[in-house]
Amino acid sequence: MTLAAANAYPRNRTAQIIADNTSYDVGSTVRLRTEPAASGTVSIRYAGSQTPVAGQMQVGGGRYQAIWKIPENAKTGRYDIDFTPAGQQQERTAAWFAVYRKLLQIVSVNLSQAFYTAGDPIGAAITVRNLSNHVLRDVQIDFEPYNYPWVVPAPDEPRVWRHIIARGLRLAPHQPRTFRVTDIATAAAPKVPMGDYFSVVARDTKHPDQIYDLAFTLPAWARPPNMLLPKQYPFLYLYWRLSQVPRSESYRQFYPPQFVSSTIRFDKRHTMFDTHANLSVSFTVSANSAATSLLIELLNSSGKKLAQREMLGAVAGQHTLSFPPQPPGLYLVHVSLSAASPGVTMEHNQIQLAVNDLPKSILIFCAHEDDETAHPGLIRAAVENHTPIHFVYFTSGEAGGCDRFFMHSCGPARALDFGEVRMDEARASLGHLGVPRQNLYFLGLPDGGLGHIWYDHRHANDPYLSVLLATQHSPYRDATIPNLPYSLDAVVSAAKHFIEEFHPALIVTGHPDERHIDHRTNNWIVVKAMQELLHQGRLSRNTQLIVDVSYGPVPGRHAPYHYQKVHLYVSGEAAKLGQEAAWYYESQDGNHQQAKIIDFAHLPRHEPYPHYRILDWYAHEGWNDKRPNTQ
Repeated sequence: MTLAAANAYPRNRTAQIIADNTSYDVGSTVRLRTEPAASGTVSIRYAGSQTPVAGQMQVGGGRYQAIWKIPENAKTGRYDIDFTPAGQQQERTAAWFAVYRKLLQIVSVNLSQAFYTAGDPIGAAITVRNLSNHVLRDVQIDFEPYNYPWVVPAPDEPRVWRHIIARGLRLAPHQPRTFRVTDIATAAAPKVPMGDYFSVVARDTKHPDQIYDLAFTLPAWARPPNMLLPKQYPFLYLYWRLSQVPRSESYRQFYPPQFVSSTIRFDKRHTMFDTHANLSVSFTVSANSAATSLLIELLNSSGKKLAQREMLGAVAGQHTLSFPPQPPGLYLVHVSLSAASPGVTMEHNQIQLAVNDLPKSILIFCAHEDDETAHPGLIRAAVENHTPIHFVYFTSGEAGGCDRFFMHSCGPARALDFGEVRMDEARASLGHLGVPRQNLYFLGLPDGGLGHIWYDHRHANDPYLSVLLATQHSPYRDATIPNLPYSLDAVVSAAKHFIEEFHPALIVTGHPDERHIDHRTNNWIVVKAMQELLHQGRLSRNTQLIVDVSYGPVPGRHAPYHYQKVHLYVSGEAAKLGQEAAWYYESQDGNHQQAKIIDFAHLPRHEPYPHYRILDWYAHEGWNDKRPNTQ
C-alpha cells in the first residue's frame, strides 16, 4: 500500500466542482455546480474504489443542480467526484463529499435562564427529531454534566449524575418532540460566579452505549447570593478571570541578561546534538565592535570549563567553530569580547546546547492532534540533526471542543469541519518545530472511540459508528487511507503499513495505562502491530518503544511490561519552540497557554511529561483483550 501524505489531495485544474455541502445524510440529495460555468459530466465514486456508484450526469451553467439522491443503504464515508469537461479527458477527484447516517437529532436545547443563584432549580426546553424514514423505539433523553459519554472514563472517576427526561420514547418517521422541564438540575454553589455547562444525550434505552446524538447548553452562570456579575469569562477568552491578567512587564524580556547582547548574536537554529556529533556553534560579532580579543568557552551544567578557543586581532564578522562530541547533558557556550587591555570584558553572550543519544529514525503515533506536544525536545532534536521523523494521528479530534469552536452543538458536517481544523493546527504546530507537512498522516478515526473499536468492533464487516461524525468509515478529504473502516483489524493493518514504510528505530506512543481511553488504546494498537510484524519476521526485537504519561495511569489493572525511565535533555531554544508550538492549538485552549508565557530561565530543560521505554513490548500478548469489569 502506498501511503498518501496529508496534503497530497489532488486539485481540479480546469474548473472547480462545488458541492452545496461537505457532508450529506443518507436519503438527501447532492447538488453540484461548476466555477467557472463549464459544462461536462460527473461521476461519483466511493473513495478508494474505481467503480462509480453514479455516473455520466450532466453539469454546467454555474447553478446548483440535483445530481444524486443518496440511497438509504449507501455506505458512509468519503465519496470522490470525477469531472469530464466537454470534449476533454476526465479529471479524477475534482471534488469530494462525505456521507453519514444520522437517525436522530437534538434540534435545540435552551435553558430557562442564563443566570442562577446558588441552589436555584435549572429548567430547560429540549427538542428532538427522528431524521429517519422508520420508527425509532426505546429512545432515552438524558440531561447530564458537560461530557462526551462515549469516551470511557477511568475506573476511579465518579460516574456523572444523569437526569432522565424520557425513557422508552417512540418517534414516528421525521417526528419532532419537545420536552419542557422545570427542575432538571440545581445550580452550583461556587464561592465566586462561574459558568457551568450541561449535556443532553439521546441514546437507546436498552443499549445505553448506543448514542444517537449529543448537544450542549450555553453556560448557566451560577453565583452566590447578592453577587450580580459573572467573574469568570467563557472558554473563548484569553483569561478566565481578571486576576489572571498579568502586568505587561512580565513580557518585556524573555531572555535573562546573560543571554542578551547587541554585539554578539548566535545562530540559534541548531542547539540539540547527538552524542556522536561535534558541537557546532555559529555567531556574528557586529562590525562596529572595537574588541580585539575573542574568547569562546564550552562549559558543562555545573559551570566546569571543558574547552576553549581564543582569537586575537580583528574579531568582527561571522564565526563557526566546533567542539568534540560530548556525553548526554546540558552545556553552555560562552563568548566574551575584550579590548586591548587584558581582562577587560566589553561584551558577552552565551547559548545553551543539549546532547542526547538519538535514534536513527522516529515514528510517533498520536491519539489526537496536540498529543505530539508531549515530545517537543525529541521532535526538535530530530529536525536539527536531519533524523527522519513521521507522525500518525489515529483520530482527528472532533470531540475536542467542536461545540466551543462553533459556539453551538455540532452535527456531522460541523464535526467533520472541526476535525479539519485540528489537522491544520497539527500541521502548523509541527511546522513551527520544523517538520514538513508531508511527514504527517491522518487516519480519521472517531475521537473517543478507539476503546469501542478495540473491544467491540474487531472486523471490517462490523465497523464502529461514530457518534459525532455518524459514519463507520474515515470521511476526511486528507485521510491517508480513504474510507478506512472503524474496526480493529483495519487499524492494526494500517499501523503495520506505517511501521514497514518508515522502518523506525524508535516508535513513540501513549502509555498502555493512560487514563484517557484513546491514549492507552493508541499504545495497544501499535504494540499489537509490532508484535504481529515481529512474528512475521518483518520487525526487529531491537526496535525501541517509548511511551509518555500525559493524563496519569488508570487505576486497577495495569500492563505487565517492564519500564525504564527515559530522560531527554532539552536546550532552552528547543524548549522555547515547544512552548510556542502549543499556541497553534487554539481550539484546545492554546490561547490560555499563550496567556501563561514561561520565560527562558524557567522553561523546563526536559520533555513536559515523563517518558518510559518499554523493555519487553514483544511479550504479554492478549493481556488487554477483554474489557475489564471496572469500565
